[in-house]
Amino acid sequence: MLLWLPKVALAQTTQVLRGQVIDAETHQPIPNAQVGVANNRIGTSTNEDGRFALSVPAALLGEQLEVALLGYRKYTRALPPLPGPELRVELRISPAALGEVQVTGSVLGIVKEAIARIPRNYPTRPTQLTGFYRESDNDPAGQPRYLAEGLVLAFKESYLRRTAEGEIQIKQSRKVDLRRDRTPIRIDWAGGPFIAHMGDFVHRRSQFIDPAHFKDYDYRLAPGSTFQDRPVYVITFGPKNGNRRAALEGRMYIEQDSYAFLGAEWHYTPAGLNHGARDIADSRSLRVAYQPYAGRWHLKTVWWQTEAKLPVGPPLKFFGEFLTTAIDTAQTARPSYLERAQLYDVFLRNTVAYDSAFWQGHTTLLPPAALQKSIFDQQRQQQADSLFKPSEAGTDPQEKKLSAFDRFLKRFSYGSHLGAWPLAVPAAGLTVAYAPAGYGLQMQRAASVRAQDLTVFTQFEYQYALTRELAVSVATQRLHRQFKGDGWEVGLSYQHNLTPRHRPLYGRAGLGYLRQTTGLPLGTFDNPDSGLRVAGTHLGADELSARIQTVSDFLRPSLGLGLELSHRFELVADASYLVPLSSKTQLQLDEESGFFLFRSSSTVDLPAADVDLRVNDQPTTRLPWQQQPWLLTLGLRYRVR
Repeated sequence: MLLWLPKVALAQTTQVLRGQVIDAETHQPIPNAQVGVANNRIGTSTNEDGRFALSVPAALLGEQLEVALLGYRKYTRALPPLPGPELRVELRISPAALGEVQVTGSVLGIVKEAIARIPRNYPTRPTQLTGFYRESDNDPAGQPRYLAEGLVLAFKESYLRRTAEGEIQIKQSRKVDLRRDRTPIRIDWAGGPFIAHMGDFVHRRSQFIDPAHFKDYDYRLAPGSTFQDRPVYVITFGPKNGNRRAALEGRMYIEQDSYAFLGAEWHYTPAGLNHGARDIADSRSLRVAYQPYAGRWHLKTVWWQTEAKLPVGPPLKFFGEFLTTAIDTAQTARPSYLERAQLYDVFLRNTVAYDSAFWQGHTTLLPPAALQKSIFDQQRQQQADSLFKPSEAGTDPQEKKLSAFDRFLKRFSYGSHLGAWPLAVPAAGLTVAYAPAGYGLQMQRAASVRAQDLTVFTQFEYQYALTRELAVSVATQRLHRQFKGDGWEVGLSYQHNLTPRHRPLYGRAGLGYLRQTTGLPLGTFDNPDSGLRVAGTHLGADELSARIQTVSDFLRPSLGLGLELSHRFELVADASYLVPLSSKTQLQLDEESGFFLFRSSSTVDLPAADVDLRVNDQPTTRLPWQQQPWLLTLGLRYRVR
């Protein structure tokens, strides 16, 4: 269990209630007692020493205080004046005794009963968990490459709904990156704080408690009778002999009286690790526990470890830990888009400002002295104590400047666009003859141009941000359907956020210089002249191909909108006007035989004495399709950082 607990900076409108809960007869501290105010609108739980600290808003100072724990009578009184001395709360044992629990039915029957009682044992309304989160990546010697931690809010939906998704808001954070600036390969872990949702096996109905997978697992009753000092059934689970569908193996703890899942620990099987196409892990282990509050069980801790050996770079060993420090069962407002963390965000690179007052303030759940010597990961706790040192200047003492490469990636993005290239294409017959003087080559080809309303245009763009709103870009593009042709563009773009307090919606403007080839293939033919030279280029291949084309240059002013889909992806739509600068008609010849890296091509500008071009049997130097000005595109951009 992780016991590095977060600290909370208090606003002037809150007061701190501190107290200790003890047994009225033995005068021993009572851990895990639930402390709530105003019908549990806010609350916390006592630590192993029976102590608690709860921030009480001014609006609730006149409300009732309740302290409860199964087996004891509920304690109720008006809140004392705050601030004030530590409150002493004595709980008396309830005379009601629990009857002896008999094991009936099969082991699987116990699991099924626990699943059936999820609506009774877990929240049926949305709840908010305040929790401490820490993650690190360690080298093979156990030394951290980086360490990051913070205070997060986890917003959970009703447990009636099966889901592994949820919202996370990062309230405070601090981090230290010990990797060298010039490390050639640097892997960052994304989505760490979301273990508060992904590790909640009851909420997501993990495979070992999913009725659809009961046939894949072998369930057994294991030795052991208590978990967190409560009588439980200890049930192990793992793949049946020869089964390759069971993804998990471990044990779970089900309370005998309520049939609530109190916790579980498991690791992924080889089948589980191979299930996801993007899963690079060689091993993954989890430990999860729940705690009672206000008559329901809520997530308490998640411990997550992943190890991976990549084809390049050092082996990775990720640790993530989440510890709930407060539970809010009121209908809490959800964070806005700008406040929410996203699954593919890298916690180490979160932009929450370092708050020295927060890290030097008080804790919402006090660390018990007895447990300081017996926390699960003592080594990591000592590493954190040594790496995070108080800052006299009020800034993060471990703040690290980005390397030049990281600064480049932070400004770099790329994307693809799809549009309709504006061409007016009537049906026409086309004949091209080419007989270069001094050679035996006699090429004559006929082609039909089909009437076409839509010419598909695709573009791939790279962009580098000069400022927050101004960027330069370079792109390549291609035409599809009956016309073939490549092009390129360089440009400058500007975008401004029209909705700074909500999901970003950008107004976009740009100006580009664009060159595009629009060609009609004429097929292949044999080349009788190994010494053939076209416009000074040697074309000695046995087989050549030809196409007739236009090459046009444009200025492209554009206006559009961009909608941020996530921190990484943006959907963009632009309307452009093509201002023609120049255009020429060409016959292009390409080598089609020989090693592809050494093939050559050449063009002949029309009109030319050795090229005869006819459209609908009439001599001409103009091709039947005509360029139009308006270009509409829809695209998706990806920000690397």
